[in-house]
Amino acid sequence: MSKKILILKNDRTGDLFVSLKAINRVLIKHQNDKITIFLSQINHKFSFLFPNLKKEIISMNLGLREKFYILKYLLFNKIDSIYILTPKNFYYYLPFFFRKIKFYGVIIRGTKNRPNNFLLKYIHKYVTIDRLTIKKRNSSYNIQESLIEYSDNSNMINTNSNIDHNFNFPKEYVFFHYKHKLFNDLLGWSLNDIDNLLIFFRKKNKNIMFSSELNNTQVNNHFLNKYNSFDFHNKTHSNINENGIFFLKNVEGYDLFDIVRKSSNVIAPEGIITHMAYFLKKPILSLMHFKLNDRRDFINQIISCKEWFPPSKYKFTVLKKNFTTSLNKLDKRI
Repeated sequence: MSKKILILKNDRTGDLFVSLKAINRVLIKHQNDKITIFLSQINHKFSFLFPNLKKEIISMNLGLREKFYILKYLLFNKIDSIYILTPKNFYYYLPFFFRKIKFYGVIIRGTKNRPNNFLLKYIHKYVTIDRLTIKKRNSSYNIQESLIEYSDNSNMINTNSNIDHNFNFPKEYVFFHYKHKLFNDLLGWSLNDIDNLLIFFRKKNKNIMFSSELNNTQVNNHFLNKYNSFDFHNKTHSNINENGIFFLKNVEGYDLFDIVRKSSNVIAPEGIITHMAYFLKKPILSLMHFKLNDRRDFINQIISCKEWFPPSKYKFTVLKKNFTTSLNKLDKRI
């Protein structure tokens, strides 16, 4: 008789991709069972990765309504096992009240532990992410994967969706993502600097396809006025020059995944795009900048990098506020 399995993964999209190796193991282990995954309004756009799972969409931030819904769901559905892959405090109280369910979880040891030692004993099995000490450790990718003991190496995550964009893209291109918080807020680079950065990338590659944040009208209009563009919301294509640089407006979900999948290389700020590219086994150059005010900031950044960086073959460079200095650094990495 098949069992009912629940995966709790209602968080950000980058976090979803970090957990995919663990989710894949759950799918292999329980391939004859009925599996439901809880996703957020943000990461559910990538639910096509799990075509055979039942999906529930709830808020990333659990309010009273969401907590009541989860309790009701567990009361009226006979769940056998639950995998807590989103370490929210509320989830760690569930094993205390639902003791017939086997709970597997990722726990956090930091300035505020999740959960406390009392609740910990009700979790059937857990793995620990340590955010306190600087030491050699596994990436969160491998830590989460080790939660599920299963030796089968097959892949049950869907990566081959046949997506029709209704656009004719270049056959070979490098994908770049513009992140306003990094380039403008932290580095202080202007949009003219970004134009020069795109030209720099173009000189080293045949074509450049790049995206920006969805709701930054000023930035998006700047790119629309300067570059060839594909608008995924309006399904329109504008070809204004022959410079080989293409702006992808309103690209997300299926389309974003497929464009990263078909790229020859990915250059992007560390985050959702780089984690997606790592999952798709694409060559990556991750772009970063650290704002360090004291020794504690330095320690926290090292811990964060060790936790979130993919386990292997991950190239990165730390950008400087001086644009010319950063180009010189990039020139040695590309």
